[in-house]
Amino acid sequence: MKKSFKCLLIFFVIVNIFTYWIILDFLYMPNGEVSFLSVGQGDAQLIQIPGGNILIDAGPDAKILSELDKLLPFYDRAIDLFILSHPNKDHFNGLFDILERYKVRAVMFNNLSYSNSLFQKLLQELDKREILIIKGIAGANVSWGNEDNLLFLYPDTMVSSEQDPNKFSSVDMLFLGQNCFLFTGDIGFAQEKKILPLLSCPDNSSHILKVPHHGSRYSSSKRFLEVFKPQIAIIEVGENSYGHPHPDTLERLKNTGAQIFRTDLDGTISFRAE
Repeated sequence: MKKSFKCLLIFFVIVNIFTYWIILDFLYMPNGEVSFLSVGQGDAQLIQIPGGNILIDAGPDAKILSELDKLLPFYDRAIDLFILSHPNKDHFNGLFDILERYKVRAVMFNNLSYSNSLFQKLLQELDKREILIIKGIAGANVSWGNEDNLLFLYPDTMVSSEQDPNKFSSVDMLFLGQNCFLFTGDIGFAQEKKILPLLSCPDNSSHILKVPHHGSRYSSSKRFLEVFKPQIAIIEVGENSYGHPHPDTLERLKNTGAQIFRTDLDGTISFRAE
């Protein structure tokens, strides 16, 4: 009898510790946390908010799993919304591995017609798992019950052609606490020009830029940087043969006064919104 009581007592202690752990984890992140994941030559950004987890892009391979494991507690195995900026392998291939370990509740795409065989295989996998697909085009807004929200700026229609997917990368602006994050996929100069009138952040907010296209020479134009005024610029990049990030782009970023971080040099970079 005493042994049974002792086991029961230990059980309740463990349950209470586990409960307090979850509560403290929730309290420690009152508004949310945004992480730019080190996944090599590819993109992946994790937005953790009280209402769930949003993942933008998934990198080129299974490395995304080790990065998510570092950031998400072991009891949290759900990606509530996955957003694909555009159907290039270095942005979506890691999603195959995520689907094996995490419950993905919904995905947002702006291009379902791109004929790349691997991408079409991904669409088939999502259909087999009966995962909800949502249109991620300009005007779409993900909100979670307060002033914080994720607003889609570009493109304004679903993509239905075989044109360069980079030109139709999803551009999203996240308002979280006193921070204004801009996620830019792989857009170039022409797309930057199109969204200039939409780059409006609240007064006194911190401006944080996910540098377009891994720091390509043909992105992060002078005018684009002048309008958004990034205080912090994150380049998601790994070993590559494209010359990313380009010295000209680094120089333009430095001239804006932005503090530059690189995932190849600094690893995963996280911001907690108070």
